[in-house]
Amino acid sequence: MHHHYRTLCLVTVGCVALWSAGCSSKSVRSGGETTKSAPAPADSWSSYDPSGAERLSSGMAMAKVDPATAKRQMDEMRAEQNATTVAGLRDVFFGYDSWTINEEGRQALTRDAEWLRMHPAVQLKVEGHCDERGSSTYNFVLAEKRAKSVRNYLMDLGIKPERLMVVSYGKERPFCKDRSETCYQQNRRGHLVVKP
Repeated sequence: MHHHYRTLCLVTVGCVALWSAGCSSKSVRSGGETTKSAPAPADSWSSYDPSGAERLSSGMAMAKVDPATAKRQMDEMRAEQNATTVAGLRDVFFGYDSWTINEEGRQALTRDAEWLRMHPAVQLKVEGHCDERGSSTYNFVLAEKRAKSVRNYLMDLGIKPERLMVVSYGKERPFCKDRSETCYQQNRRGHLVVKP
């Protein structure tokens, strides 16, 4: 009897495993019907799915950005870059693992504040950035401290806080991609962006 019970358990586990494997290779479409999904290419980390989602090799789907939204975001970024270039605002650069503004940074912010006083309707986005060293989580916090340090210094110079928005990008948007101290220095910055 004990032998029959063990055999029955093994058959049950095997059936559940086969059923699970069969279900995991199906995807549900918006109408509710299921269809077999193509396996991810072995040499690729992800593959494109015509439904508008990116399929990762684990079978997870990531939402794709609507093309109209992506175009609007790109247009906004170009407008910000153009307005920032015209303004001639200067970035503040930081030492390794620091959010302290040095003398050169204070001089740059003093000039930036003068420009802001001459353009009272302008709003700024203060972006905090880090070099690639350290974890993403740590760098997001450090970059936020850098951005807030720049914002606070501008407020000390008389710029109203409602004109200044803080954003942390951590190490996700490097200005320079070389692995050298010179490049790392360029990435440790508080970047001022004019909001058009």
